[in-house]
Amino acid sequence: MRAAVKSGVFAALVFLSALMSTGAHANSKYAAYVVHAHSGDVLFDRYSNAYRYPASLTKMMTLYLLFDEIDAGRLSLSSKLKVSTRAAGQPPSKLGLAPGSKIDVETAIKALVVKSANDVASVVAENIAGSEWRFAQRMTKKARALGMRRTTFRNASGLPDKRQLTTARDMATLGRALMNNHPSYWPYFGTKTFAWKGRTYRTHNALVRSYPGADGLKTGYTRRSGYNLATTAKRNGHHLIGVVLGGRSSRTRDAHMRMILDNAFGEIRRKPTIIASLYRRELSPRVKPITAPLPGTITLATSTSGARGDTANSAAGAKVASLGQRTLAGDTSPDVIGALLVQLDEAGVSDKPDPQGEGDREPDLSWAVQIGAYADKERAQTELEEAASAISMAERKRVVQSGVTDKGAPIYRSRFTDMTESEAYEFCALLEARDLGCFPVQNTAR
Repeated sequence: MRAAVKSGVFAALVFLSALMSTGAHANSKYAAYVVHAHSGDVLFDRYSNAYRYPASLTKMMTLYLLFDEIDAGRLSLSSKLKVSTRAAGQPPSKLGLAPGSKIDVETAIKALVVKSANDVASVVAENIAGSEWRFAQRMTKKARALGMRRTTFRNASGLPDKRQLTTARDMATLGRALMNNHPSYWPYFGTKTFAWKGRTYRTHNALVRSYPGADGLKTGYTRRSGYNLATTAKRNGHHLIGVVLGGRSSRTRDAHMRMILDNAFGEIRRKPTIIASLYRRELSPRVKPITAPLPGTITLATSTSGARGDTANSAAGAKVASLGQRTLAGDTSPDVIGALLVQLDEAGVSDKPDPQGEGDREPDLSWAVQIGAYADKERAQTELEEAASAISMAERKRVVQSGVTDKGAPIYRSRFTDMTESEAYEFCALLEARDLGCFPVQNTAR
């Protein structure tokens, strides 16, 4: 069995090292689920336990942990959160926070709910846990404590990561936990508009604006996830939570959510005894929280609690072996990825990547550092050359990228290009040490 464990761990780690570069086609993105918020009765279920990508529904957990901090007295609604260069450099959707600036907690809450701001999500994560990676570990640990057994978080925003997985059932469980455990903050999820620095943002959640009885939650989208939506609605004393994942468009996703909620409310009206009847199902069982790994390490836990612990560890290792071999055979669907991550967790294995997430693959050189944007192309080029000279980086690849402003005027962006994420932040720090403004950028889908 020990050989099987080692073989399984090896297969799993080979898979995880290649995971970020694989182009494997994902299974169907669709899943949907409706549950009664108070009784837990399931009223609609389609693939509710299938692994899917959460996209910005991730921010529901980011907010949950933020509410935990407020309730614990470590933060208040008026507390100021500092914006790092890394957080400010997150790709859209974002507020456009400046490095070194501050944002108060209540504004951050509204920005996450309404604008789904990725820069704000990183700010919250870093101020609470010191880094977004450590915050993501807390997110996964909290997910396990809430019964979200099939959810794994790797960032606070929901930006693309093939190992950040959830299920429709788990997202409904999180919605229920937000409603029941943090009722004083629940009204924020029904916020329709949010004003910041003279600009008013309107929620992406159309159902909050138009569906009778809707009072929350959150939307999400990436190309990998499709259009996601979690919605809560209350009628005649019944509070329902609906989740739709993998919609082909926001319009069809919203229409489907209306349909399954209408059907659920209609079923309750036609059959008042349906609640607490045959539809009752237990929530996912709680499991041991993920063990926080040392930076950059991958270890297999060994039991010191006797034969029973050794047997449990061997069983988990055998499951890792089976799933790891399936990934090597080419099955990299969300279902297999998610099951593998859970088994790695239960076997005591950490899959934290190295700082650049490279392993044996080619590094991701999609990052750049922008030093400014100008109306004149010649000035943009001059500023770029002067910056390169100021830090003795004449050999660093750089380019002036042309574009247009919102009003259609030409604009020229001065950028140093072809960097990994960590290189971009280090390079920007070097520029800032010379009193030169900059920020890292990457072309990434929301």
